[in-house]
Amino acid sequence: MCQKFRLLLEEREPLQSYAESLSTGFRSYNTPNPLPEDFFHTREWSSIHVMVRDFRQQMEVLSEKLHAQKTHIIDNKVRNRVHKLLNYFFYGLKQFKKRILNTSIESFMWHYVFKEIYPIIMRSRFADRAYTKPKGYAGDYMMMEMLYQNTPDGDGKLGIVIDDWCLSTPSAQAVRNRKQLLSAQIKSICDQKKETQTGPINIMNLACGPNRELFEFLYKCNYTQRIDATCVDIDSQALHFIDQQINVFSHQAVIRLMNENLIKWALGKIDHDFGLHDIIYSAGLTDYLNDELFMAFVNRCYSQLKDNGCLIIGNFAPTNPDRLFMDHILDWRLIYRTADELKQLFQQTAFCGNVTIFSEPQQVNLFVQGIKKE
Repeated sequence: MCQKFRLLLEEREPLQSYAESLSTGFRSYNTPNPLPEDFFHTREWSSIHVMVRDFRQQMEVLSEKLHAQKTHIIDNKVRNRVHKLLNYFFYGLKQFKKRILNTSIESFMWHYVFKEIYPIIMRSRFADRAYTKPKGYAGDYMMMEMLYQNTPDGDGKLGIVIDDWCLSTPSAQAVRNRKQLLSAQIKSICDQKKETQTGPINIMNLACGPNRELFEFLYKCNYTQRIDATCVDIDSQALHFIDQQINVFSHQAVIRLMNENLIKWALGKIDHDFGLHDIIYSAGLTDYLNDELFMAFVNRCYSQLKDNGCLIIGNFAPTNPDRLFMDHILDWRLIYRTADELKQLFQQTAFCGNVTIFSEPQQVNLFVQGIKKE
């Protein structure tokens, strides 16, 4: 058994390649990264091996219970047991992480955990899309729709139950919360603008995804004829999705869709003037950007704001309780920032620190709001 795991853990092939090999049968290999000689004699190995083995065995028992049921209805007792098992397992992994952090065996341990639980977790439709990243990145518009719709789906009954767990995590709830929060924030700003200025209220949503927060605002707005919105995304399919949703309910807003690479735009490699706006917001882009890109993006947004215009940017906080799951299982790595770190970054931009920090109820997704002073 030790020889089997030694070969498995020494492979340095990307986890993406491993996932593809499960369906294609093709595997590519890179230069082996030798395991430490005493790896299988460490307490850490013994601990994680037992933890993963027990998790798999218990999950198999629960899977059999689900499939033994003759109806399509999932027994809530079994569902709750699956959720409890997942919570217990990932709590154990968080404790285990403290023991191996910054050690020579850390990467091998996470590779082992991933490869052992991959066939179970990836039965979830959401987890599968997050990991395989068909658009080349996590957090695409369809993933956001999965979170917003909150309708579990997956491979068999177990896949549906695991998907239900994925969609109920604090980070998933935070994304749903931010839709409501941003919609309310947009309404609050627009309510003020309509009283203090004439003409259209210009809104721009950058990396717009499915654009749900803007639609939610428009659905409840009684002055949509004043709203002129621009939605920008690198994914043309996301824009096509928005186009299909524009006339689902009655409104008089102008909505423009633009396909653009916002990283190149932020760096000035694309000389595209979007015009001046009262509100520019981006819910889920900057936690993929390093500090330099973050500030370049903020400064470019500043140049597209009217005087007294408002920029709102979202960023996940380091307190995200699902970080281990996202980092090591879904390979969904964000650049986490605290409120102080966000303030410090804005201090180095054209906003000069004139910002407000707020959060959705889970305290997982932070938001920075900056005002362009006259």
